[in-house]
Amino acid sequence: MKFIYPFLLSFIFVFSSCVSSDSDDNNNSNSGSCGNGIIEGDEVCDSDDLNGKTCQDFNYTEGTLVCQDDCNGYITNWCIPQNNNNNNNNNNNNTWVPPTDSRIYVHTKDTLFYIDPGVSDNMVEIGDFIGNCVDNDSGFYDIALTSSKRMYGITANALYTVDKETAECTVLVQFPEGSPHFFALSYVKAFDPENPDREELMAASAEDGEWVMINPSGETINEMFHHVGYYDYPAYEYVSSGDIVSVQTGTNTYKTYATLKCGNYNETGCDSDWLAEIDPETGDARLIGQTGYTQIFALGYWGDKVYGFTTGGEYILIDVDTGESTEVNSYQDQQFWGAGNTTIPYIVE
Repeated sequence: MKFIYPFLLSFIFVFSSCVSSDSDDNNNSNSGSCGNGIIEGDEVCDSDDLNGKTCQDFNYTEGTLVCQDDCNGYITNWCIPQNNNNNNNNNNNNTWVPPTDSRIYVHTKDTLFYIDPGVSDNMVEIGDFIGNCVDNDSGFYDIALTSSKRMYGITANALYTVDKETAECTVLVQFPEGSPHFFALSYVKAFDPENPDREELMAASAEDGEWVMINPSGETINEMFHHVGYYDYPAYEYVSSGDIVSVQTGTNTYKTYATLKCGNYNETGCDSDWLAEIDPETGDARLIGQTGYTQIFALGYWGDKVYGFTTGGEYILIDVDTGESTEVNSYQDQQFWGAGNTTIPYIVE
């Protein structure tokens, strides 16, 4: 499936902001429509709309200011204090506070789970998916979270919002008839070199490793899906085996990883999935190493490890420098379809 769309979007609607906890004491719900990117009612901010505020307004030198999930205040964990060495990760100074939610969300066709690597290796069930995605669609091929921890899920026919506390899903946009199917989804940073902290919703096709930006506000196929590149152009030898994870690993550093496969698993050098680092601007893949596992359909990130989940129910840790993997647990009664976490996870030195 090689969908090449001969156009450049003049405007990309961005559903997300950045992440990280100075906040208002007002925890009451506001009267606006929180999450639509427009300040309304009593909202202090809304997603990318920060009402003109920056880190400097909170006595920081620079960095990323983020709107709270409830639109009632700001988060300053990724603002840089005065006299801080900008080359260091934020957790290398005493002022940085790790995000309070370090969860990696994982799902099967029917059920949403999470793990909290900062607490334990245990997998916790949130519940079965409920809402209008259950009877009307294929099941989630994958999920993605913004830096402000808003969850979205992609199916064969639509993009949904997902309540990460209840697993309730609500259709956000129905895809036009004839739209491509994507089995890997993530919000990705460093797509725009002039604004690397900006996030875009990216997807990859399983058939040929096409790297595509999804514009949820588009109405036609060409408006909604913007071709960027391929993992392995022009050979197309390496294609997506399941998922993408993209994270901000420090004040000015960003990483995007994916699991790839080549040919079929019986060919030489193709007996397991590969971990690859992806160039967000082009989709080009740099192979890191073989994982020793196949059908890694779900990826998360925490610390300095990529967390993988397979259709065989295996829960593994993948070394980002070598691709070597170790098994944490095995859930033989589960088939994992996708995973995701905030693009600013807790960093461990």
